[in-house]
Amino acid sequence: MTPHRFLVLDGMRGIAAFAVLWVHAGYGFGTAFYPRHGYLAVDFFFALSGFVVAHAYEARIASGLGFGAFARVRLIRLYPMLFAGAVLGALAYDPGWRAGGGTLALLNVSVFLVLPLGLLLDMSAFPVNTPIWSLFFELAANATYWATARRPRRDVAKALIFLVATGVVLAVIAAMVGGLRAVGVASPWAFLAGIPRTGFSYAVGVLMFRYRLHERAPQVPDFIVALALAVLLAVPACGWWYDMVCVLLAFPLLLALGAQAWEMPGLNAVWGWCGALSYPVYVIHEPLLRAVYRLHGPYLLSMVLAIAAAWALLRWYDEPLRRRLARRRAPAPG
Repeated sequence: MTPHRFLVLDGMRGIAAFAVLWVHAGYGFGTAFYPRHGYLAVDFFFALSGFVVAHAYEARIASGLGFGAFARVRLIRLYPMLFAGAVLGALAYDPGWRAGGGTLALLNVSVFLVLPLGLLLDMSAFPVNTPIWSLFFELAANATYWATARRPRRDVAKALIFLVATGVVLAVIAAMVGGLRAVGVASPWAFLAGIPRTGFSYAVGVLMFRYRLHERAPQVPDFIVALALAVLLAVPACGWWYDMVCVLLAFPLLLALGAQAWEMPGLNAVWGWCGALSYPVYVIHEPLLRAVYRLHGPYLLSMVLAIAAAWALLRWYDEPLRRRLARRRAPAPG
């Protein structure tokens, strides 16, 4: 049986990735025109990842898929492009930096190993390529998911308690620091705050699939759901409460609607293209933006370059390498 493909969700993932690219370009180049809540795309990523991973692996893990086989599959999916992002980050990190070669080497190694060693130096978790922070939590969430999916208990009360607890903690954090922009990224305390940020949204995605909640959502045209996500990310700055409305309510609703959306045939190719580029754009864009900025290149050129490089790496590096690794390391059927 051909596995179901959530094309609209692929497109929404692409919209979210382009929003992150745009917000980093706008903020980094000092322009005023960029989606002010583009940083919330990460929360949508976490929810979408939980949903898609549960859809792909829930039955297989419950049937005996071991952690080693599961980890190999996830690393084959994530690490080749992450490695490319680490290389670009090492090449583009400030060539005039004077903190010492040993420190710079440590920061570079931290990206290749996906370890937040920048925190030990009073820096952000991954200063060489900042978006890697979310991949650290993505991998941690994947491992936690495998442990829970081995014996998935259909205990609605425990699920609700977890969501309420992490949601409340996240709301308190957002109120204290004024929003979620730096949560998970900057200081050791901010990095620790990434645990509830990841935990809530990832769990929403997993539980939505596990309890088939998305199947109760009405069918709406795909472009309406995609446009709604774009609008939410583009709303002007208006306070920490907006972040929480999006994370706690709007994004779970859009995830359900996107999973059930009525696909218009003319847009399927667009959603597929956006979905394919989403991860490469997210992982490699910051080093390329930094390089263009240091060369005094134009703002729009930096985004075009990031998208073009993402497409080239996807086609001629990531996809061929993943196919080769999958053939060599294919796990036995679970």
